[in-house]
Amino acid sequence: MDQRERVQKLCEDHAEDLRDLAIEVGAHHQWDLTLPVAVIDARSDRRRFHVTAVGTIGNVVRVSTTIDHPLMQQLFELIQTRSDQSALELMLSNAEYGEEFAGLFEIYREERSGGAPLWSASDAASFVVKSKEAFDNRELAVVALLPSDPHDVVTFGIPLHYYGIETS
Repeated sequence: MDQRERVQKLCEDHAEDLRDLAIEVGAHHQWDLTLPVAVIDARSDRRRFHVTAVGTIGNVVRVSTTIDHPLMQQLFELIQTRSDQSALELMLSNAEYGEEFAGLFEIYREERSGGAPLWSASDAASFVVKSKEAFDNRELAVVALLPSDPHDVVTFGIPLHYYGIETS
Protein backbone atom coordinates (compact mmCIF):
# COMPACT_ATOMS: atom_id res chain seq x y z
CA MET A 1 0.00 0.00 0.00
CA ASP A 2 1.49 3.34 -1.00
CA GLN A 3 1.52 6.44 1.19
CA ARG A 4 -1.55 7.98 -0.44
CA GLU A 5 -3.57 4.81 0.12
CA ARG A 6 -2.42 4.60 3.75
CA VAL A 7 -3.48 8.21 4.37
CA GLN A 8 -6.84 7.64 2.68
CA LYS A 9 -7.42 4.55 4.84
CA LEU A 10 -6.56 6.52 8.00
CA CYS A 11 -9.06 9.20 7.01
CA GLU A 12 -11.72 6.55 6.45
CA ASP A 13 -10.93 4.88 9.79
CA HIS A 14 -11.17 8.22 11.63
CA ALA A 15 -14.01 9.71 9.59
CA GLU A 16 -16.22 10.47 12.59
CA ASP A 17 -13.43 12.21 14.53
CA LEU A 18 -12.42 14.16 11.43
CA ARG A 19 -16.01 15.20 10.77
CA ASP A 20 -16.43 16.45 14.35
CA LEU A 21 -13.21 18.42 14.04
CA ALA A 22 -14.22 19.79 10.64
CA ILE A 23 -17.42 21.16 12.21
CA GLU A 24 -15.31 22.85 14.89
CA VAL A 25 -12.94 24.33 12.28
CA GLY A 26 -15.91 25.48 10.19
CA ALA A 27 -17.15 27.53 13.16
CA HIS A 28 -13.91 29.55 13.27
CA HIS A 29 -14.20 32.91 11.59
CA GLN A 30 -10.49 33.53 11.22
CA TRP A 31 -7.26 31.61 11.41
CA ASP A 32 -5.16 31.92 14.54
CA LEU A 33 -2.89 29.73 16.63
CA THR A 34 -5.88 28.33 18.54
CA LEU A 35 -7.34 26.74 15.41
CA PRO A 36 -7.74 22.99 16.03
CA VAL A 37 -5.91 20.53 13.81
CA ALA A 38 -5.79 16.73 13.71
CA VAL A 39 -2.83 14.48 14.33
CA ILE A 40 -3.29 10.82 13.46
CA ASP A 41 -0.51 8.72 14.94
CA ALA A 42 -0.44 5.49 12.96
CA ARG A 43 3.14 4.47 13.76
CA SER A 44 1.87 1.28 15.37
CA ASP A 45 -1.23 -0.91 15.22
CA ARG A 46 -2.63 1.08 18.12
CA ARG A 47 -3.55 4.23 16.24
CA ARG A 48 -4.26 7.45 18.08
CA PHE A 49 -6.28 10.47 17.01
CA HIS A 50 -5.30 13.77 18.61
CA VAL A 51 -6.84 17.20 18.37
CA THR A 52 -4.56 20.09 19.22
CA ALA A 53 -4.27 23.76 18.43
CA VAL A 54 -1.90 24.89 15.69
CA GLY A 55 0.08 26.78 18.33
CA THR A 56 0.56 23.70 20.51
CA ILE A 57 1.30 21.17 17.77
CA GLY A 58 4.76 20.74 19.33
CA ASN A 59 3.13 19.12 22.35
CA VAL A 60 1.95 16.24 20.16
CA VAL A 61 4.73 16.11 17.53
CA ARG A 62 7.96 17.19 19.22
CA VAL A 63 10.34 19.45 17.38
CA SER A 64 13.80 17.95 16.96
CA THR A 65 16.80 20.15 17.62
CA THR A 66 18.97 18.04 15.32
CA ILE A 67 17.04 16.92 12.23
CA ASP A 68 17.58 20.20 10.34
CA HIS A 69 21.36 20.20 10.95
CA PRO A 70 23.33 19.86 7.68
CA LEU A 71 25.27 16.85 8.98
CA MET A 72 22.05 15.01 9.84
CA GLN A 73 20.66 15.91 6.43
CA GLN A 74 23.83 14.49 4.90
CA LEU A 75 23.29 11.25 6.86
CA PHE A 76 19.68 11.00 5.68
CA GLU A 77 20.83 11.47 2.08
CA LEU A 78 23.49 8.77 2.45
CA ILE A 79 20.92 6.36 3.86
CA GLN A 80 19.02 6.63 0.58
CA THR A 81 21.91 4.98 -1.29
CA ARG A 82 23.46 2.63 1.29
CA SER A 83 22.65 0.76 4.48
CA ASP A 84 21.96 2.67 7.68
CA GLN A 85 25.06 1.22 9.33
CA SER A 86 27.31 1.97 6.36
CA ALA A 87 26.08 5.58 6.20
CA LEU A 88 26.57 6.02 9.93
CA GLU A 89 30.09 4.59 9.83
CA LEU A 90 30.99 6.88 6.92
CA MET A 91 29.80 9.95 8.81
CA LEU A 92 31.51 8.97 12.07
CA SER A 93 34.83 8.17 10.39
CA ASN A 94 35.11 11.51 8.57
CA ALA A 95 38.19 13.33 9.87
CA GLU A 96 36.72 16.76 9.20
CA TYR A 97 33.36 16.48 10.97
CA GLY A 98 33.15 12.97 12.50
CA GLU A 99 33.47 14.17 16.09
CA GLU A 100 30.88 16.91 15.64
CA PHE A 101 28.55 14.43 13.95
CA ALA A 102 29.00 11.91 16.79
CA GLY A 103 27.77 14.45 19.34
CA LEU A 104 24.90 15.51 17.13
CA PHE A 105 23.88 11.92 16.45
CA GLU A 106 23.88 11.14 20.18
CA ILE A 107 21.44 14.01 20.78
CA TYR A 108 19.29 12.72 17.91
CA ARG A 109 19.22 9.23 19.46
CA GLU A 110 18.17 10.71 22.81
CA GLU A 111 15.38 12.64 21.10
CA ARG A 112 14.14 9.48 19.42
CA SER A 113 14.38 7.36 22.56
CA GLY A 114 11.49 9.25 24.13
CA GLY A 115 9.12 7.51 21.73
CA ALA A 116 7.26 10.69 20.87
CA PRO A 117 7.06 11.48 17.17
CA LEU A 118 9.60 13.99 15.90
CA TRP A 119 9.80 16.46 13.08
CA SER A 120 12.17 19.25 12.27
CA ALA A 121 11.68 22.89 13.18
CA SER A 122 11.28 23.70 9.49
CA ASP A 123 8.59 20.97 9.17
CA ALA A 124 6.72 22.43 12.16
CA ALA A 125 6.94 25.98 10.77
CA SER A 126 5.80 24.75 7.35
CA PHE A 127 2.80 23.08 8.95
CA VAL A 128 1.77 26.31 10.66
CA VAL A 129 1.85 28.03 7.26
CA LYS A 130 0.04 25.07 5.66
CA SER A 131 -2.68 25.23 8.33
CA LYS A 132 -3.27 28.90 7.45
CA GLU A 133 -3.48 28.03 3.74
CA ALA A 134 -5.81 25.12 4.54
CA PHE A 135 -8.07 27.41 6.59
CA ASP A 136 -8.11 30.01 3.80
CA ASN A 137 -9.07 27.21 1.37
CA ARG A 138 -11.75 25.98 3.84
CA GLU A 139 -9.90 22.77 4.63
CA LEU A 140 -9.13 20.85 7.80
CA ALA A 141 -5.36 20.62 8.41
CA VAL A 142 -4.09 17.14 9.31
CA VAL A 143 -0.77 15.58 10.29
CA ALA A 144 -0.41 11.82 9.79
CA LEU A 145 2.46 9.88 11.33
CA LEU A 146 3.09 6.71 9.37
CA PRO A 147 5.27 3.72 10.24
CA SER A 148 8.80 3.85 8.87
CA ASP A 149 12.25 4.15 10.37
CA PRO A 150 11.95 6.39 12.28
CA HIS A 151 8.54 7.45 10.86
CA ASP A 152 7.03 9.41 7.99
CA VAL A 153 5.27 12.70 8.62
CA VAL A 154 2.57 13.59 6.08
CA THR A 155 0.62 16.85 6.20
CA PHE A 156 -2.49 17.56 4.15
CA GLY A 157 -5.86 19.29 4.11
CA ILE A 158 -9.35 17.85 3.72
CA PRO A 159 -12.03 20.14 2.25
CA LEU A 160 -14.68 20.99 4.84
CA HIS A 161 -17.40 20.47 2.22
CA TYR A 162 -16.38 16.79 2.14
CA TYR A 163 -18.01 16.57 5.57
CA GLY A 164 -21.08 18.53 4.46
CA ILE A 165 -19.95 21.79 5.99
CA GLU A 166 -21.03 24.81 4.03
CA THR A 167 -18.18 27.07 3.07
CA SER A 168 -18.59 30.66 2.08
